Amino acid sequence: GYYNHRFEMGGKSYRNYAFAWSQEDRVAFWVAYPLCKLYTNGNVGRTDAWALDPLLGENSAAPFGGYAGSYARGHQIPSADRQCCYEANAQTFYGTNMTPQLNEHNEKIWADLEAKVRGYANTSDTTYVVTGVIVSASSKKEKDSYGKSVTIPDAYYKAVLTYSKSSTMGTWNAAAFYLEHKAYSEKNVGKQHSMSVDQLEQITGMDFFVNLPAQIGAEQAAKLEAANPAESSVWW
Repeated sequence: GYYNHRFEMGGKSYRNYAFAWSQEDRVAFWVAYPLCKLYTNGNVGRTDAWALDPLLGENSAAPFGGYAGSYARGHQIPSADRQCCYEANAQTFYGTNMTPQLNEHNEKIWADLEAKVRGYANTSDTTYVVTGVIVSASSKKEKDSYGKSVTIPDAYYKAVLTYSKSSTMGTWNAAAFYLEHKAYSEKNVGKQHSMSVDQLEQITGMDFFVNLPAQIGAEQAAKLEAANPAESSVWW
């Protein structure tokens, strides 16, 4: 199913994130969210408000005691991306936002990618992010804190679209990043981990940023999604 969360701040309602939930795998295939200084400015820190997702109740994964072995409770939308208020941050600790992620992956190369994306957002007017997992071929399972099976992803990815009001028409840039779910010797994300949005779409079978052609035209959107981020100074 497809779900979304909103939060209240200063008397206004804001988008937090949307996600596609797999009841069979008990993970979200993807989590999509806007990112800008509105969300990252603040000092809420980690609320650690671990909870079942109220939209799914006990059908969502139970995140309370973590996973067994060397797996962390890996956020798809990071806690650090929602520092503006308690409610926004607390929603990142729902079980539907968690996957069993190797500690070595979660705390090193993945954390570096998360920080890079926040950097892109802080130097743009708006950034749109889709974070997701590849579970279609995975037979590996781990148990959540209720003892129910959760699929361990084979890979993680991010599709990123930025917009800056730097010209009359505005400037858009798109990139994708793909990481196998393993312990990497390197701690930092490099050009070798990047690809065009088109390439990621071929891997996942999904169409990202479906509203982009209506914003900038089909031809320009196609160019953006075909662009190789390794060749652009925007990303490095």
